Amino acid sequence: MDELEQTITRYLLGELTEQEQAALEKSYFKDPLVFNQVLQVESALVDSYARGQLSSEVRERFEQYYLNHPSRRERVEFARTLTTRIDERKQPVTRASSVFWWQKLLASFGSQRPRLRFSMALASVLIVLAGVWIFIAIRRQQQQREAAQIQAQRENDERRQHEQTAQQQPTNTPPQVPQPSPSPITNSARTVAFVALTVSGVRGSESAETQTLIIPHGTTQAQILLKLKDDSYPRYRVALQKIGGGEIFTQANIRPRSTKSGSNFIFTVRADQLSSGDYALTLVGITPEGDVDNLSKSLFRVEKR
Repeated sequence: MDELEQTITRYLLGELTEQEQAALEKSYFKDPLVFNQVLQVESALVDSYARGQLSSEVRERFEQYYLNHPSRRERVEFARTLTTRIDERKQPVTRASSVFWWQKLLASFGSQRPRLRFSMALASVLIVLAGVWIFIAIRRQQQQREAAQIQAQRENDERRQHEQTAQQQPTNTPPQVPQPSPSPITNSARTVAFVALTVSGVRGSESAETQTLIIPHGTTQAQILLKLKDDSYPRYRVALQKIGGGEIFTQANIRPRSTKSGSNFIFTVRADQLSSGDYALTLVGITPEGDVDNLSKSLFRVEKR
């Protein structure tokens, strides 16, 4: 751990003097690299606490100072939920557990004849799988509708720009008729992958569904739609990072785009920057006073085919 990381850790644990604290805050508000490192050290500290990896002395200091703020306590609860879900993904499913599951299911029909019992158990499994498939199909249809709404909004903006350009032309010059361009939806179907996420906050993290961004062969770009339920900050900061890997991008001092369906961000990433695995999209809100609030960490999965 270098000197800056040690200073940031002491800052998060309330161990700096007022002068040192003011100097660090002035530095990370002016320098995006320092700001990003503060977020990384804070995430590592929270994750270590959630996994029980802190020493007793650091843990006691963390609980006395860091958890004294309500929003930070919610952040720790979210980290516990996230690390639990990630650890569950990493646990292999053994053949013994699979047999036990089938034995448990077959035992529920123990009073039936063996052949009938097996048929009823198989029917139950098929019903569950059909329900999952229907749920996934409905969710994909919702994402397609959202993508169509965004595309329609873009076309409306382009049409208004063409109309404004035509009105500004001299009266003795016939207005130029814009040539029709190929539909972006047709192009994006071949070269752009899409996933929609919603900022639901830490309270809804346990029931949130993990979305999957499918990137077919030949895709050049991926678009991530992040929908805001409440646009209450003047500025935002977002970072995309692969779980257990490096950071893909960071954008600071950004504002969401307002549409008929609400406020949202659209981020475009080159397909070659993404590989199959789990990713986290972190959204930070910055108040007018310069305070920083971690709003959400949306977890999704990338599958390259």
